[in-house]
Amino acid sequence: MSLRANIDHLAAAQGIVAVSVVNSDQPRSMRGDDRWGPILDASAGLLATTGEQSIRLVVGKHTIVVQAEGEETVAVVLPTGHAIAKSLRRMIRRMSRKVRPPLSRPEPQIGAHVAPTTPAAPASPLSPSASQSSTSMEVAAASSEAQPTWG
Repeated sequence: MSLRANIDHLAAAQGIVAVSVVNSDQPRSMRGDDRWGPILDASAGLLATTGEQSIRLVVGKHTIVVQAEGEETVAVVLPTGHAIAKSLRRMIRRMSRKVRPPLSRPEPQIGAHVAPTTPAAPASPLSPSASQSSTSMEVAAASSEAQPTWG
């Protein structure tokens, strides 16, 4: 399996706080916030106790997704409600099947600022001018005065 080999890819995904990969042969591999280590270890133990393929735990403002793939178990911490939660289980499954190339981050280019090639767009014809906004406010005020009051 290759979750251990792809742990950096999992940890680099947007919204991931911490990742832990464990199996019976090797010690735990951990990336991200180390304070989550004991909680992720306990979560992996809970997965083994339940006998499920995947479990989801909510701890305060964070969600822990624990998933077994072959001989490996991965536990991932992310903020509750984060967009990556929708695709996380699929991402873990795919990472467990294929080793990805090493993660590389692009080096920032110092002094390589490129000026935009298109001129700035003129003001939108839909945006009201100052005279239009005051007229719009007067119309709105007049129409609210004409509304009957229910008492």
